[in-house]
Amino acid sequence: MHALITRHMNAPRLNIETEVSPDVLNRLMKKVEETWSRLGQEDAHWSVITNEKFRKDSLSDHLDDFFASGEGDISRVEAALNRVGASLSEMNSIMDYGCGVGRLSIPLAKRCQHVLGVDISLAHLHEANANIERASLKNIDLSLAGSIGKLRELPEFDLVLSLIVLQHNSPPVMLEILKILCSRVRGGGYLYIQTQTYKSGYIYSAEADLANSSKEMAMHVLPQDIFLQTIQDAGLSILEVTEDGSAGSLEFRSQVVLARRR
Repeated sequence: MHALITRHMNAPRLNIETEVSPDVLNRLMKKVEETWSRLGQEDAHWSVITNEKFRKDSLSDHLDDFFASGEGDISRVEAALNRVGASLSEMNSIMDYGCGVGRLSIPLAKRCQHVLGVDISLAHLHEANANIERASLKNIDLSLAGSIGKLRELPEFDLVLSLIVLQHNSPPVMLEILKILCSRVRGGGYLYIQTQTYKSGYIYSAEADLANSSKEMAMHVLPQDIFLQTIQDAGLSILEVTEDGSAGSLEFRSQVVLARRR
């Protein structure tokens, strides 16, 4: 157990490029959009939770399990808020960034007044809409945000939430999205956000990324110091940092931050 907890304590600093020009940033964002649009068209639910039982050919037998995983995640969000004296029932508005097919938006909508599900992939949003109709929920709206500019146009929320999403964006895109999501937390509101902050041997270069023509799902890292400092620089107080196992590999350090707008 001790070795598990301390596995990254002697790890070296990673070579990760996080600052790029606006043009490069837009090109990187476009690459993410192309990847997730394809995944949404080919196998939307599996792309959210990469378990073979959620493949489209077998999904009908396991759809309840898929949404049960979302219920589990939202119960952990509720517990984290409860630890700092808050509750989802107090939230008038919640943004679920990277909402995919509605895995988290649907259980959130059962606990608060209104949810806005935001995603980069229109194909995923089509699936989300079908799932929302199946759940007979009227307090969820969906928004396509395929560009940094569109994200900046979003209103402020009582809670901005994003789980297993940022990690699929390259570090420069991840950093810019993080800045925007922080800015969308209204006064007294909360941020609950997760990403990978370390992986043994990970390196990142925007030039190499753009030269790579692969459109497969990628897993990226934003260094912990940048992750935490960005949230604090945006005027939020960090209330809790916990490690989760969403990467499915001990090579990664995956962290969830709960923060509040001062």
